[in-house]
Amino acid sequence: MSILTAEVKRDKTFLAFLRSFLGNEGGIGLCFALGAVVVFLKAEVQGMFVFVGLFSVVIALCADLLASLPAFLFAAMFLIKCTDSYSTFIPYWWMVFFPAAGILFHFIAYRPNPKKNNLPPFRLTRGEMFAPILAASIAITAGGLGTITAKEYFGGASLYHMVMLGFGMLAAYILFMNYIPASAGQKLRRYLPHLMAALGLFACLMVFHHYLTHFSTVLKTGTVLQFQWRNNVSTFLMLSIPFPFYLALKKPGWTVAGLAMFFALLLSGSRGALIFGTIEFLMCVAVLFTIDRRRRVPYLIVGGLMVVAAAVFAQDLFGFLGSTVNRLITITDQEVRMRLYERALTDFFHHPIFGTGIGYMGNRDVHPSKAFSLCWYHCEPLQILGSLGLVGVGAFVWQLIARCITFLKKRSAFHITLFISYVGVEMMSLVNPGVFAPLPYLLLVTLFLAAAEKSRVAEAEETAAAAAVSTDSADPEPLQIQTPTR
Repeated sequence: MSILTAEVKRDKTFLAFLRSFLGNEGGIGLCFALGAVVVFLKAEVQGMFVFVGLFSVVIALCADLLASLPAFLFAAMFLIKCTDSYSTFIPYWWMVFFPAAGILFHFIAYRPNPKKNNLPPFRLTRGEMFAPILAASIAITAGGLGTITAKEYFGGASLYHMVMLGFGMLAAYILFMNYIPASAGQKLRRYLPHLMAALGLFACLMVFHHYLTHFSTVLKTGTVLQFQWRNNVSTFLMLSIPFPFYLALKKPGWTVAGLAMFFALLLSGSRGALIFGTIEFLMCVAVLFTIDRRRRVPYLIVGGLMVVAAAVFAQDLFGFLGSTVNRLITITDQEVRMRLYERALTDFFHHPIFGTGIGYMGNRDVHPSKAFSLCWYHCEPLQILGSLGLVGVGAFVWQLIARCITFLKKRSAFHITLFISYVGVEMMSLVNPGVFAPLPYLLLVTLFLAAAEKSRVAEAEETAAAAAVSTDSADPEPLQIQTPTR
């Protein structure tokens, strides 16, 4: 039960009910339904207005910071279909004032008030990831020192990415650590998986709808469709796919949602999704099979039938996925990505200490980037080498190790799920900007890190409370209380 649900029991007003609805699964369902209407009507621009308004209202109305996430994430999802988003939405720049006002109101109205609630004085929680994120922020800000021009460094796109990938994300982490109460650990283990599962199903809806509207082309070509937003939707799917399998530990029907997401990954036509999505899917299946011992036999039967079906229809399946496979095995040194990889190494060797900087535009002869977009190397390790040099390598290796420790320090099903989701987006970052896109991908990783820490603290408190109850019990046999993980 969330804090807001408890408020409803004390206060029967409509406002309390609305806050509880928006702050729980009801708000997720509302955003899914509105997003589906946007997809079916192909009204992304109009949908942006609706979701900006919804986000502004929810964040002003709800003390629960997580309540505003669905509106932001579902909008970010359907907006990937806009091919030239900067040119499309820059005329509506004034819309930013509405969410800005909502955010400002939220942090004024719901600021911590220890005296009013008879709590200890408020102390800023830095969290385990503070120092590694700070190091990465410094490396990003110092990237290109002595190399990049002032025009490139202080350009709009460069400043946005430097701030949001660096100190802006550090601020977001501090925000999550201090505005998500430790007592919300149980809600995190319930709400976050449902939100991410719904987001993944929404990605499936977008892919399946695209195929339905171009079904004649599929029949004509007999192969997967190629569409502009395939890599972005694949990244969303790889962030989301572990969560249905986590929910399946309690309700096995959720495995169907996980299978649907894997199918959507194959339909995306993304080469990265074909390779890394398959790896992540197998990781999810392995974890489910390892943890859920009671249902191993049914899972073995269903899995065996799927393997047999894939073998029987292997030729048809390979033919359908043929265009993706051909693009994968026919990579040449003249392909844009390969030329960018080569350029990244060249840039690193010429500027080994600080790299060329995030805002460096000297590679547009290889890959002309769109307005308000950087010239990416399309590979995270090479992006770090080329843009940030050895300083960036040191900071990001530290951050990577710290992230893995944070996710795996408590090896519960929830933490393993967060870790697999993180591994998925890191794998996609090997062939795409990935976590170098601050909104929403890096923001979600940052939220997962805070959720891992908060949930670990909450689980420790729940275990201690259960142990105290067991000790105080007058029963002749010890009272067995399992720590909730969902």
